[in-house]
Amino acid sequence: MDIRQTIVNILTEVKPTKNLEGIEDIVEGGYIDSFELMGLITAMSETFGIEIEVDEIVPENFNSIDAIVKMVERLK
Repeated sequence: MDIRQTIVNILTEVKPTKNLEGIEDIVEGGYIDSFELMGLITAMSETFGIEIEVDEIVPENFNSIDAIVKMVERLK
């Protein structure tokens, strides 16, 4: 499974009531709250074996699936 599909699967677990594909303001638009964001970060850290530092937790890195993929690729 590729990084993008894995992230989509994680997002589906974190926010099962909302399809976040194509949304460009996931954090800033309030599609996920801070608790769900922390769940996403934890799941990604465990799944990809990466450490997401506090300075990486900015809307630009989490506002779209593409942005999340780029961050994961950079941190791997």
